[in-house]
Amino acid sequence: MKLKGSYTVEAAVVISLCFIVFGVAIGIAYELFQLAIEYVKHKDGAFDAVTLFRLKEGMMGVYHALKD
Repeated sequence: MKLKGSYTVEAAVVISLCFIVFGVAIGIAYELFQLAIEYVKHKDGAFDAVTLFRLKEGMMGVYHALKD
């Protein structure tokens, strides 16, 4: 006699593992964010976000112009 199987236990394990992986990813992202904030505080005078953004946009424009 065969019994019908239930995937409830397996699904609970998979969902738990997914939550753990997601939590670890959020923890790592938060840690990286904190390190970036500390770097900006430490290098206060050398960090100019507007200039870096304009430089990045200029480089992306050149890249896209050469790519096409």
